[in-house]
Amino acid sequence: MNTDLQENSNKTEPAQVRQTLTLLSAVWLIPLLAAIIGAWLLAQNLRNKGPEITLLIDNAEGIEVNTTAVRILNVDVGRVTRVRLLPDQKGVELTARLTKDVEDLMREDTQFWIVKPRIDQNGITGLGTLVSGAYLAFSPGSSQVEASEFKVSDLPPVTAIGQSGVRLYLSGKNSKMLGAGSPILYESHIVGTVEHAKFNPTTQMVDYTIFIHSPNESLLSSNSQFWLESGIHIRTDGTGVSINTPPLSAILSGAIAFHTPRYNADSQKAVQNGDTFRIFDNRKELESQAGERTLYYVVFFDSSVRGLEIGAPVEYRGMKIGTVADMPYFDESDNLKLFQSGLIPVRLRLEPHLMESGGGNQRNVVRESREYWQNEIQAALNRGLTARLANNNLILGSKMIELSDASSGNADGVLKPAREYHGHTVIASQGGGGLEDLQAQIGKLLNKFNALPLDKTMGELNGSLKELRQTLKSAQTLLASTNQTMNSANKLMNKPQTQQIPNEINKSLRELRQTLQGVSPQSPMYQDVQQTLQSIDQTLKDVKPLVDTLKAQPNALIFNSSTQDPTPKGREP
Repeated sequence: MNTDLQENSNKTEPAQVRQTLTLLSAVWLIPLLAAIIGAWLLAQNLRNKGPEITLLIDNAEGIEVNTTAVRILNVDVGRVTRVRLLPDQKGVELTARLTKDVEDLMREDTQFWIVKPRIDQNGITGLGTLVSGAYLAFSPGSSQVEASEFKVSDLPPVTAIGQSGVRLYLSGKNSKMLGAGSPILYESHIVGTVEHAKFNPTTQMVDYTIFIHSPNESLLSSNSQFWLESGIHIRTDGTGVSINTPPLSAILSGAIAFHTPRYNADSQKAVQNGDTFRIFDNRKELESQAGERTLYYVVFFDSSVRGLEIGAPVEYRGMKIGTVADMPYFDESDNLKLFQSGLIPVRLRLEPHLMESGGGNQRNVVRESREYWQNEIQAALNRGLTARLANNNLILGSKMIELSDASSGNADGVLKPAREYHGHTVIASQGGGGLEDLQAQIGKLLNKFNALPLDKTMGELNGSLKELRQTLKSAQTLLASTNQTMNSANKLMNKPQTQQIPNEINKSLRELRQTLQGVSPQSPMYQDVQQTLQSIDQTLKDVKPLVDTLKAQPNALIFNSSTQDPTPKGREP
């Protein structure tokens, strides 16, 4: 049995294996598809992957890895991927991965800053970061040079994206330094902003970078003048007290103001980006700077100069033509001889552009050279031009210097100790016009008043008052009598008989009118009266010779007019 089975098994045909492709496609298609998808995702990731940049910041306050966003115009374009200290431990290095969309914005002048809650002269900003946390923002640059490393500022740039204008640099020795974001003023109008401020300890000067927004750059020229403007400006002069209040932001943080002179407009040039100007500490320091045509003169005073300060106006017939440059202005050791001479020198600065002032039409005013005005002033000095102290403000006691011609002042008491002093021409001075002179005149008037014989005058005045008192009593008596007479007249007028008088007069007038109507030239009575008058006239004519004789010789009716008068003779002895 077993043998049969073995034999049968030996006779079994070998098994045949048939290959099929169904199992192969079903197993390997899924990994192949996964590899294709992975490759596609890798390609997409590589294609959409943006640049990796390095950001340098002072400290990492509020920065979190994979949380702190990088934004532009409040749109997320990247994340901070790494934070580490710098090797010198003077800052922090951030690594951020950006999207492909902003790759072209990474330029050499691109600006980064951190956005977080802040309170400054521009108000309160960044309140939204209290919930979302701080983030990094940037402003794209316009340079053609690409960059991957940037410095992160604590403050946002003052120039907005796409803002046009002009960027200038200022430098000067100032008593204080303004911060970034402070306004730039032109006649109290905000026309720009301070972008950057830095103190240079080597030169001890403050350097500013400012940006003037378009179209305000037309207000600038190569002759523009800059100074620091801080707080409320109070000005006191002869016209009173004026208060100039800048915008609130300028009061809180200070500001930089500028002015462009128009008296030399022909030589002015337009400003360009990167031009540098000097900035003065205040406007008073600016006004004390000498111009190309400035003229200096010296005046001596032998009276008090209290109230006269540097910058006080110098006027000619009410027109400002300069200012006080130095007070006092001693040459070398002359101050040691102050009590010997009693003279105080004052240096004046006269500005030709003030003499040429044409009001609002500055461009049509004729300009002359420095030599022309020097000759004109010298000619005026030869004619007797003098200087005197005058009150600028009586309430504050400030003074100014007034120039006057010889015809408008008194030639007596003119003071001119020298023709030149310290290389400057000396202008003669004279007293008058000041409060001290007024006090002196009042003192002289009081002395004359005290010298008057007041006792005698008062005695005569008392006698006159007594006579006047008696006259007044007589007048009162006369007035009483007049009142009595008026009362009597009133009583008389109130009587019935008196009141009937007008009626009787009217009646008599009517009768007289009737009588006169009967006496007309044609009436017989009128003719009889006419004949009677003619007879009387003839009679008077006949009697007239006799009357004339009697007037010439009253005794003609007694003595014969043809015989001579007898001559009296004395008795013979």
